[in-house]
Amino acid sequence: MRIKRTIALLAAMAVLGASAAGCGKSGGEKVDYVWSNVAIGGGGYITGIVYNPSEEGLAYVRTDIGGAYRFDKEQDKWVPITDSLGGDEWNLIGIESIATDPVEPNRVYAACGTYMGDNGAILSSDDYGKTWHRFDLSFGCGGNCSGRGVGERLKVDPVNNNNVYFGSRTQGLWKSEDYGETWNRVESFTAVGDYYQEGNAIGVMWVEFDPETNDVYAGAAMMNGECVYRSADGGRTWEALPANNAGMYPLQAVISESRKMYLAYSDTAGPNTDPKNGAVSVLDLGSGKYEDITPDVGDGRYGGFGGITLDNQAQDTIVVTSMSFWDDRGHNIYRSEDGGRSWEALYTKTEKNYSMDVSEADWLTWGREEASIGWWTAAVALDPFNSDKVSYGTGATLYSTVNLTDLGSGTPVTIEFDARGIEETAVFDMAAPPYEEGKPQLYSIMGDLTGFAHLDVTKCPDDAHFMKNGNATSVDCAWLDSNYGVYTSESKQSLNYTTDGGATWNNIRFLPEKSQGGSACMSADGSTIIWKPSAISGKPYMTPDYGEKWYKCEGLSLGAAVIADKVNPKKFYAVSSGNLFVSEDGGYNFKPTEALLTDNSKLVAVGGHEGHVWAYNGSYPMYSEDGGKTFTVLKTANAKALGFGAPEKEGGYPTIYIIGNDNVEPNSEPHGDGIYRSTDKGKTWSRINDESHLFGNITPSITGDGEVFGRVYFATNGRGIVMGDEASE
Repeated sequence: MRIKRTIALLAAMAVLGASAAGCGKSGGEKVDYVWSNVAIGGGGYITGIVYNPSEEGLAYVRTDIGGAYRFDKEQDKWVPITDSLGGDEWNLIGIESIATDPVEPNRVYAACGTYMGDNGAILSSDDYGKTWHRFDLSFGCGGNCSGRGVGERLKVDPVNNNNVYFGSRTQGLWKSEDYGETWNRVESFTAVGDYYQEGNAIGVMWVEFDPETNDVYAGAAMMNGECVYRSADGGRTWEALPANNAGMYPLQAVISESRKMYLAYSDTAGPNTDPKNGAVSVLDLGSGKYEDITPDVGDGRYGGFGGITLDNQAQDTIVVTSMSFWDDRGHNIYRSEDGGRSWEALYTKTEKNYSMDVSEADWLTWGREEASIGWWTAAVALDPFNSDKVSYGTGATLYSTVNLTDLGSGTPVTIEFDARGIEETAVFDMAAPPYEEGKPQLYSIMGDLTGFAHLDVTKCPDDAHFMKNGNATSVDCAWLDSNYGVYTSESKQSLNYTTDGGATWNNIRFLPEKSQGGSACMSADGSTIIWKPSAISGKPYMTPDYGEKWYKCEGLSLGAAVIADKVNPKKFYAVSSGNLFVSEDGGYNFKPTEALLTDNSKLVAVGGHEGHVWAYNGSYPMYSEDGGKTFTVLKTANAKALGFGAPEKEGGYPTIYIIGNDNVEPNSEPHGDGIYRSTDKGKTWSRINDESHLFGNITPSITGDGEVFGRVYFATNGRGIVMGDEASE
């Protein structure tokens, strides 16, 4: 299935600043947290994979909007290494390129910048990405722009590893001679690149070194086919190699010990603009001659080629991936053991030479009998210590082969899910009700994937609990029985509900207005749904029988935002025209209280406490304990998002979590923007994240777990659903 990432700028959602101090408590003791993710299994575009050639098991991946990861051998999973980037640095969470040092494996480099409108930065680390030095660039990077799956623009000199090169999109080639501490433009390199796609410069696409001579090569997106440049003197001077495949661009290149450069060409830089044609070529670096070695295996391929990688154990054994070959089985992968003279493929028109194993993340089957091989497969890398393992990124996850060398033998190549620890979804909202075994712990909605019902937040969902129906706009569930849930999406099937915990979703076909998306909430017992059309002027409607009959919610004006009480199924609250409204007859009729609220106020009802409702709008939160008749302003924190979780003691008031700050009077030592919790109904607050855990672009949605005290979930635009738990002593 073809999916394109549609999540664009959410700068307004970047609410977690880098200026925050360490963990602490406004008026209390420190609380330490450990951070992980609700398991989904990727969910976004893996744009690059790099293995270190000298330390076995060391690898890095980069993503388009979700930062970078390192593989941790001891934990057998990927760990995030750019979570220290905060809200005011949200643009840096998209990674343009990543490089690992072949001489000192502890060193790693990342070129950061999601969109080119803001300046990027190059990060350098000498401790595997645990801490970073930052060099700010005077131009932008395009980690989520056209051409984001080209080869690595960052490369470490394998002989003099203090030298590091970076190929930019608009400002040519740059070089550091001090392990990335400082950078200067290589003025003698003039091939900036003249190919633009979707208004984005592609520029310098990759840097590679000849393992025999240590000559450095760079590939630039030049429309005349003169795309490969060489320096034999450490980057002081450059020469253009002969033109090849004019009108195409060598998106990636690798060089073997026999001095053969293998290049994967496409007539666009992908992935958003599909290439119509492509080629694979080999360049003899001794003679300077090109040879066409494009795979022709009888698979009906069209489009281009996205990625290419070399086998360290068997030189001139190469693997290349198709780009924009929209076969039902997915983009194809080809392998040659003789430098491209002959090829084997995962499939042809008559043969299927692979099997997919996504048992750890069954949703990747996407309603099919077998998962697709994947799409947008530009990121590809052979493990330098294991010829059977080629890892490749897709628009949804990361896969690795188990027995690649069996390709062509008649034994199917097993392809396994390999994204444990990588979470890249752009999450919009969540609901975390109390739950029993076998019932959902968490409902969530997000970009591209619609959303999930999690029966276990530590395990990737199965396909049955994958919503997969359009771009979701709201989600809610019944607080008295988490098997009942509802979500809206921008599709023809825009309103859907479940009564079995998300195992099946039922579409409400007949709506009272022609509208897609909108928002919906569900009564405490799941019997009633209130739906508001997507138009800001839309009035809410209620249905007591899942869409068989609809009734206008009388008393509410245009654009009202409605939530359900979490104890009384007949009670609902709404903000409309600056007033708080309450319904006590199941949503048929709403009456105003005397409470005045701003129209942008968000409401949250409190589980286990009928009539308790909180309101927030970025400043002081307010709460009511009498069904919204009166409110008390809480002047101890500012909340941009607010939610509740299990209480510290059974029968106690739920734990409150906010995204916000404690920059309030009379707090003389505020901790700044961050994630906070309160176990005493907001009298005091503990900041539970620190400067190493800022998580980039945070979306204002937060909730505690319905059963586990101290567990918090919050949404991000690119780092999935972050989950925090109290650190054990």
